[in-house]
Amino acid sequence: MSTHRVKFPFVRHEYSGPIDGEFVDAVQTWKPGTRCEYGDYEFSDEQWVADGEGFMVLEVLGVFKPGKYPERTFYLRSFIDPDGRQFGKPKVRVMASTAFKRMLKGYRHPYIFAGEEP
Repeated sequence: MSTHRVKFPFVRHEYSGPIDGEFVDAVQTWKPGTRCEYGDYEFSDEQWVADGEGFMVLEVLGVFKPGKYPERTFYLRSFIDPDGRQFGKPKVRVMASTAFKRMLKGYRHPYIFAGEEP
């Protein structure tokens, strides 16, 4: 039906495990989302930080309104990391259409890039 690309933050992550049938140890990868960094005063000075920016790709499969219940959007989700590699499981997801439209507006929390001042 339609495909949407939404800017999405990524953080660097150290991964150990199988890749293409071989075990790798301590490889740097990209992980969708942000991390919380605290200032000098515990929780009062927290910032959500990203190391890079890529995309979340949402492919709408269909929209369905089951009787008196809220409209639902059926979609597939994948990610494109800052290096341009696309990944994600081809799993059908379902969400209320109002929540799906909010997700199209971008990442739900404000964030800064590593090394930037708030």
